[in-house]
Amino acid sequence: MNRSSTWLRLMLIAFIANGLGPFGLKIMAEKGLSTRYHYQYLLWWYAGGLLFGLGAFLISRGRFRGIELLMALGIGIGSFGGQFFSLLALEQKVPGYIVFPITTGGNLFMVAAAGVLLFREKIGPYGVAGILTGILSIVLLSIG
Repeated sequence: MNRSSTWLRLMLIAFIANGLGPFGLKIMAEKGLSTRYHYQYLLWWYAGGLLFGLGAFLISRGRFRGIELLMALGIGIGSFGGQFFSLLALEQKVPGYIVFPITTGGNLFMVAAAGVLLFREKIGPYGVAGILTGILSIVLLSIG
């Protein structure tokens, strides 16, 4: 298996897994379970992600670098905070069509802003098209 197909497979898994966490939050909120089980849900969701990521790392036979571990920890903390506050908003009866576009749009904005401001990335035509497609999809999902 070549690197390209491995990368594509991992990106497809990430794409699917990225939507499962918020989907579970919405189901818990709708069933009235989130106030009792939100900590357990988030604990097991992130523990599962850690195990999955560790398994993928071990299969790839890569090497740990300290900066990668630090970055992964920072991303995990940010992700946990976003999921937790989304869950709290849903528990307060904020409609999902408001919560999810804000959290998704916030992520899109933060990643684009960090790339440009922190890493001095130049956004080319494909990057602009990607950002605009993301914004359009959020708008369409919000009104649909």
